[in-house]
Amino acid sequence: MAKLSDVQFSLSGEQKNTEALSLGEQEIVTELRQERGVRYHIFKLLANTRKGGVHVPGIDDVINPATGKMERIRLLSGVDTIWVKEQKDITPEYVRNNMRSLSFVRGTKILRIPEWDTTALEFARITRHNVGSSSNKTGSHFEFYEYDPAREQEEMFKREAMELEMAILAKEMPAEKMRKHAAFLGLRLIDDLGLPKTDDGLRREYMIYAKRNPDYFQKTKDSKEIDIMWMIKRGILDSKIEIGREPGKIYWSNGGGLIGVMSKQDTPEKYLLNLALTNTQEGEAFRDQLKKIS
Repeated sequence: MAKLSDVQFSLSGEQKNTEALSLGEQEIVTELRQERGVRYHIFKLLANTRKGGVHVPGIDDVINPATGKMERIRLLSGVDTIWVKEQKDITPEYVRNNMRSLSFVRGTKILRIPEWDTTALEFARITRHNVGSSSNKTGSHFEFYEYDPAREQEEMFKREAMELEMAILAKEMPAEKMRKHAAFLGLRLIDDLGLPKTDDGLRREYMIYAKRNPDYFQKTKDSKEIDIMWMIKRGILDSKIEIGREPGKIYWSNGGGLIGVMSKQDTPEKYLLNLALTNTQEGEAFRDQLKKIS
């Protein structure tokens, strides 16, 4: 006697795992587009926390690309235009019975629209819930975008190439410059026993940071703020700057004067860096003294 699963397989074929998009998205999209010779356009929910069960209303106010004005669109079955002003002789009853929505079914983050469904495609591309639309309004609870395999693969390649490039750069960075930049990035220069990390030990963490945060790594690697932050950290580490004499107040050591009072939201390093970068008398005086103690 055949099992229920065997009967279901014979009728419906193998069930696709629609939640495995992150692992096999390209294969799924290709298969969908080849199904019965129909080409599908794929739209995907933007929020990673949502897994379907989203229904985008079939009525919206958007900017008409042809006029540049805000106009209403409406997605109706059996009507070949989405522009309300062009939907002639439509009764309220017809609208109630034939209103469509863009539905991302529960359990999947994608919506596929066949190429022949021109009104649904136009609506999906122009609605303000599409992040690629000129009418997009941030804050929508169900933002989505049109999935372009070629573009996403290109972006993934660029991202991975950037990660690799920054990791190699971190590997080849001179030790002294690496230590200064690592300190600026917030990496610890000492181990759990309070001993200075070796160049190799620190470089491993430095390369990992570069790979995981390639954009910020590249942006800051030659920043003038690095040397200032290095001098500040050395000043604190060598007890030339006192950060614990009084809560919230920072002093020069050995009875030196008050440098400043930081807010509760600041760290001593962040406060002193911002002070050093200001073009005030206090900022200039702090920079000059910082250079002297370094």
